Amino acid sequence: MAADKQNYKIKLASGRILGPMALERVRLLMLKGQILGNESAREYPKGEWKEFHLVSGLGNLLVSRAEGKLESTDPNQTNDLLAGATQILTLSSQILEPLPEIATAALPEIAPELPEPPEPEPKVELHPHPDADKTIVRPSPEQLRELEDRTVVGSLEETKEESQGASFLDAEAALGSRVFKPVDRNISQEKTVMFSKSSNPASDVIRRAPPKWRRYYRQVLFAVVVLVVGLETLLDDQPENTAATIKIQYVRPKLPAALPGASPDPAKSSEAYSRAMGSYVLDTVEGYKTSATLLHQALSYNMGNVKALAMLASCYLNLIDSSNKDESYFDVISELIKLSRAKSVDLPETVIADVEFYITVNKPEAAQDRIVKYTSEHQNYGIEMFYYLALAFFQRGDTGQAARYLALFPDQKAFSAKIFYLRGEIARKLSDTDSAYREYMKAVAFNPAHAKSRLRIAELLNGKSELKHAGTHLEYLVNHPNLLGPKDLAQAFYLHSLLSEAYNRIDVAIGDIEKAVKLAPNNHDYSLQLYVLRAAAGGSIKAVQKEARMYYFLGEGERLLKAGKTQEALSKFLEARSANEKSPVPLVKIGDMFKTLYDYGNARINYKMAADRSKENIEIWSKYIDILIQCFEWEEALKAMDRFRKKPGHQSSIDKAAADIYAKQGKFPESLIYYRKAMARDSIDPDVYIAYANTLVATKNVDLIKHAPFFYALALRFDPLNFNAIIGTAKAIAASESIDRAIVMLQDELQKGTAKAELISAIAELQIQKGDWAKAQDNVDQAMMINPEYAMPWKLQAQIYSSREYSDKHAMDKALEAYKSYSDRNPSDPSGYLERYRIYANQLKFDKANDELMKIYTVYPKYPNIHYFKGLLFSRMGNAARAAEEFRAELANNPNSVAALIAYGKELIEGGKYNEALLQFNKAMLLAPAAAEPKHLSAYANYLLKNYHGAVALYNAALSIDSANPLVYKRLGHAHKDLGDMAGAAAAFKKYLEMEPDAPDRDLYQRYR
Repeated sequence: MAADKQNYKIKLASGRILGPMALERVRLLMLKGQILGNESAREYPKGEWKEFHLVSGLGNLLVSRAEGKLESTDPNQTNDLLAGATQILTLSSQILEPLPEIATAALPEIAPELPEPPEPEPKVELHPHPDADKTIVRPSPEQLRELEDRTVVGSLEETKEESQGASFLDAEAALGSRVFKPVDRNISQEKTVMFSKSSNPASDVIRRAPPKWRRYYRQVLFAVVVLVVGLETLLDDQPENTAATIKIQYVRPKLPAALPGASPDPAKSSEAYSRAMGSYVLDTVEGYKTSATLLHQALSYNMGNVKALAMLASCYLNLIDSSNKDESYFDVISELIKLSRAKSVDLPETVIADVEFYITVNKPEAAQDRIVKYTSEHQNYGIEMFYYLALAFFQRGDTGQAARYLALFPDQKAFSAKIFYLRGEIARKLSDTDSAYREYMKAVAFNPAHAKSRLRIAELLNGKSELKHAGTHLEYLVNHPNLLGPKDLAQAFYLHSLLSEAYNRIDVAIGDIEKAVKLAPNNHDYSLQLYVLRAAAGGSIKAVQKEARMYYFLGEGERLLKAGKTQEALSKFLEARSANEKSPVPLVKIGDMFKTLYDYGNARINYKMAADRSKENIEIWSKYIDILIQCFEWEEALKAMDRFRKKPGHQSSIDKAAADIYAKQGKFPESLIYYRKAMARDSIDPDVYIAYANTLVATKNVDLIKHAPFFYALALRFDPLNFNAIIGTAKAIAASESIDRAIVMLQDELQKGTAKAELISAIAELQIQKGDWAKAQDNVDQAMMINPEYAMPWKLQAQIYSSREYSDKHAMDKALEAYKSYSDRNPSDPSGYLERYRIYANQLKFDKANDELMKIYTVYPKYPNIHYFKGLLFSRMGNAARAAEEFRAELANNPNSVAALIAYGKELIEGGKYNEALLQFNKAMLLAPAAAEPKHLSAYANYLLKNYHGAVALYNAALSIDSANPLVYKRLGHAHKDLGDMAGAAAAFKKYLEMEPDAPDRDLYQRYR
């Protein structure tokens, strides 16, 4: 082969292979500094790997360079106008030196459409990919030195040729899929990504790559924008601004309505229903949206269509991640299911709706019971019941039973790709990645638009270091965002970012990961990728090296946080703050870490500094407001809320904050009103769901509590490992159904490997409620052994010790030690200190009791009732003056404290200040109109002021609320006596003696007849 026709492959020091490429292209890359001459090379296609200078034709290039005579023979290659246009955001080999200019690689264009894949080959084995051990170099700790440049040159399809042996690629080749060919996109020019509808998602095609001239034009424009706007715009501290291209149009579930003035038309209803099912079985977001629209049409023709009612509920349940999840969402689905049941026709469709609803609200055992009951009553049940029974077992964590039942579903009977998808999920849970991959590929073969299966394929390939072979799937996903819900779409953008980074498309990679972070801001994997890319992007540009160092340390902190090394992560976040003291991002991370470590004081300081650096960022200010509420700083929280109260787009966070304040004060009706307002907004703060559910449980109203599992389930959609939502669900089930069922639910969660110490402690807490102390002790011991630093088991241990107060003389001393261990592990929770205060007070150890209160005061100077508790302590010590002083201090901080008003009024009465005492009691009556004690004490103050008529009226009002208080009858008798009403006095004294037959003053009142 002639020298000018010979192609070569070059192996870089990093292990990455470039080529094949012509000699002129090798010459050009040497001129650009991308090939140094110390690499390995071979003639393509039949040459062997040799040192660079030993390969025929390449050694001459080294000689020419040494003589200073190396130059390009192609005049078209010398025009560098476009060569470095996109390199501003690429990696550098040295942090303190600017990037050498690198010509943008010519990439093959994307195929115009995805071929319809045939049935995959039955046997697929996993083998490590040849490049699996070639990791992408990240910035090093030594101030980000030696950032590796990973430009891909030549045909990407040839890279595939270098793979040897069987791998996931075998099955993908059977489907006719192609190696990833990146779309040459530039995020500065991208249009806003919208979730648009498609009537037939399965027939959509992958978008063509833009023409080469247009790509170059965009690169030039991008470079100009960078020069004009400045690099700080590209490396903004706040990813939520740069990732604002993601806009999700949420579904708002609604009840169907009949056509006005039209008679029912069952034929049209049935026809619309059939069309709806065609979209339903696609098992995509767009498919369910289309199906819901058609089901509304079916029901408009015939509201008695039970199948349509049930399947509309199913559509909305499957669209939960793409819906506006307010309280009406729950109401609509509940009503649809109720309407379908009201027809007294038990159909498979009604079973499907019930099963999916139970699974959604984290009650898979109830879903299982529903299927078992249906199949026992209907001998000719359909094969689809095996799928839903398998789904119920899978959600319970019983993958063995799930696999067993799904195996009864033949491939040829599959009605949807979801059958193969569930098989894949089960296999993956069982660590059988070969089988999982085969099943996902079957799903794609069944329905090329089954986006969830494509996403899982990409995840598996990424786990095997073969992400490049997922290029076709990832391109399909990011170009068809309407097929996935926000959480899955975020994962797709994340994987596409990794893929783009592997091909050195750093600008595209950053754009993708910013979208992922916007969609899932609490995902540490996404944050880590964002920080690493930003560190890499700015590592070689002196103007932004400060930001690069900051992002490097943030990335290292996220990495440690993922590994569970909390303190080490905090240290890295502190280094990130030192690297760039003007950025709010490290401060927010530090605040998050201190909050996780229950150090609310330091969390508050860092959130405040972050808020001061980002005065219009509601997400940062929401964190600051929340910590103020947790610290009982109501006034400061309200001032912070006023900054955003009238600004559009912030109302959900402000409504939630108002609700949080009411909830923290125990004003649950008011808090529920504001939580509902927060959920009704177009943009919803996802933290509202768990807060609302917690408040529903706190009301102790069974009718409200039974709704709580649904909202805990919504919280879990955003954070599947949120053990507080899981435990909250169990507590709601215990309060509204039974403790035993709640324990079963937690045991199912344990099978999934979720937060074991937390869940075992929750089971122990429920067993304590049952009075099953022995089993509770076993679980407490187990939780302590699994995680000795977890606080809750120590609190439960203290409760167990306290239950033995009258059988073990040392029990309360043991309880004191256990409560101390709890507080040591969770210093932000005042309950441990309060329990020790009560124990010491009961033991008459007043100094130690006061010490416990001072520990609370040190952390929370405005903790409600802190001065009230101190006042009670001084009152028991006989120090009325100090007691009154503490009660006044409490009312200064908490003027609406009924308990403090009553206690202060009592001290005023003891001091003979009856009029002042009456003012306190009257205010308490207004604040707590349903309480008996303020009326009783107001009556007593009126009596002391000789207002006997007023006293009698108020005593009777108190008795109408609490008729079991003998003291009220006794005092009522005295008021009647002083009015001269001896009959009334006798009746009241008689009632008093009936309730207190052993009263020491019995003889004094027996004479009244």
